[in-house]
Amino acid sequence: MRFGVAVTDISPPFKVPMCGYGYRKDSFDGVHDPLTFTALVLEDGDRRALIGAVDLVCMHRDGSIHGFLEELGDIVGCPPDNVMLNASHTHGGPHVPTSERGYRHMSDPESVKRYGEYLYEKMAEAVRGACENLQEGTLWFGEGTTSLPISRRLERDGKIHHAPSPDGPTDDRMHILAFRNAQERLAAVGMKISCHAVATGARHLLTADYPGAWRAEFSRAFGPEVTPFFLQGAGADTRPRHTVEGDHWRAIPHAELADIGRELLAESLVVLSSQKLEPVEDLVLAGKIQPVEVPCERTYTQREQFQELLDSENEREKRYAEECLRRLDAGEEVPDHATFHVQTLWLNPELALIGLDVEPLCGLGVVVESAVAPKRAILLGYTNGSFAYVPTTEEMARGGYEAESFYGKPWTGPLAPGMEDRFAEAVTLI
Repeated sequence: MRFGVAVTDISPPFKVPMCGYGYRKDSFDGVHDPLTFTALVLEDGDRRALIGAVDLVCMHRDGSIHGFLEELGDIVGCPPDNVMLNASHTHGGPHVPTSERGYRHMSDPESVKRYGEYLYEKMAEAVRGACENLQEGTLWFGEGTTSLPISRRLERDGKIHHAPSPDGPTDDRMHILAFRNAQERLAAVGMKISCHAVATGARHLLTADYPGAWRAEFSRAFGPEVTPFFLQGAGADTRPRHTVEGDHWRAIPHAELADIGRELLAESLVVLSSQKLEPVEDLVLAGKIQPVEVPCERTYTQREQFQELLDSENEREKRYAEECLRRLDAGEEVPDHATFHVQTLWLNPELALIGLDVEPLCGLGVVVESAVAPKRAILLGYTNGSFAYVPTTEEMARGGYEAESFYGKPWTGPLAPGMEDRFAEAVTLI
């Protein structure tokens, strides 16, 4: 096989509203650490694929992403289904274009549009660079554990609260993808963890958060010859344990990110040095993007219901009602279903990357991964966009913030039971 790697700084060179934390409108004041895009091109015979790792909350949600996958596929020389773009989900990054109603409430939507175009250009440039730097090598896979995530869904008094839940479910696995050159030296190392990248809170400095801290510490240890990259898994219901302060969360100072970076470095070194890395041979590089249609509950369907919500003291409910009424006034319908996508990229006949364009709770990840058992999968959320939180039927019934994505879409109500099965059924087998 051959592989190529290229990294580019995607920090916006002009003011852009920041993303994450609901309806955030503020712009950044400076850069704590650079946001990056890493392009990895894989080749075996006449087959190629692209794995992209980007420091954003998510990729564009304005309908342009599938055209961009085609553009990158043309550069690489592979079908768009073999192009997988995963976002770290840092909440210290800029907004990207979206067609959702929040876009109309931004303080400077034109700068967001401008940044979206700038970002596409920078990413395409990096992909060209990766294609120009192809070298012979080998790919390796390993699995370890991490102590980073803690559940953020605390059940108390019959309700789910956004608070630390030490006994709640998490995915504590760390997956490692390691690339070695023809001299058998490490050339690139990818780490996948499932945990929200929100350690520093809603401050006004651009930061890649803990993924960037790990990369920085990794580079200090290995030098510039080895490129670290980060992949985000199914951690929509978890946060870094370092942000726990009693029964609530704290935003750690940026200086403390280095501590998390060093811990993650130690955990990743365990995998790299444990002789548990296995070669990924006989590459097939077979990708497929499948749509998934999930019905929604028909909780709100009448104009009168939306008008009543206009008086709500809950900002999410009020804006939801405003958007639904705007649609009705324009002669449009409030959708009673949601369309997502599942991307399966088989690296070889025994190992697949599975990407979801949603914020998956860890339980959803477990179900989707089981679709390829006994073969193995690396489950990634925030891939080629991120359009809603998606839990399992059980977690949806428990309620909480992650069960209320319909307020931001808007849909007629929450996702209907059985959503996890629909996602699992869309996984492509070989």
